[in-house]
Amino acid sequence: MMIFSRILYTGISSALLAASVMLMLVAIWRTVTGFWTGDWALETMLDGIGLIIIAVAVADVGKFLFEEEVISDRELRRPAEARGSLTKFMTIIIIALSLESLVLITKASRTSMSDIVYPGLLVLLAVVAMVGLGLFQKLSQNTTAVVPDMKDGEKEKSPSRKAPAAEEA
Repeated sequence: MMIFSRILYTGISSALLAASVMLMLVAIWRTVTGFWTGDWALETMLDGIGLIIIAVAVADVGKFLFEEEVISDRELRRPAEARGSLTKFMTIIIIALSLESLVLITKASRTSMSDIVYPGLLVLLAVVAMVGLGLFQKLSQNTTAVVPDMKDGEKEKSPSRKAPAAEEA
């Protein structure tokens, strides 16, 4: 079953990476053709930047899945591992939201200021996600401090028990 899981996640990661490369190629092609034709050069450039931001986020998610599920070969047994993985994933999402909202704000400010509501809400969503991640970090900090980091093969020791040699002294 483990080999099937690795093959599956390798395929998913490869598909995400391929989609990311395709998005980057489409962004480059649209930007170049926009400059050649002279039609809406700034708009096509902003669209290209938006596509590249999405492509980088997709590539990061694919890389994250590959690192977590194929290379590291772990099941997040410790709270610190789960905390780190979730933090890394949410950071990818927050960065993509922030960059995309900046591109949309730039596009909206060029046409009419009434179109700025959606990009503004997207910035607010990115800020809420960042505050939520900070809150998660703060609340989970105690859990990672209480649960000891165990290596593979070590048995959990109860903190209230002392070693027999220490009790005799």
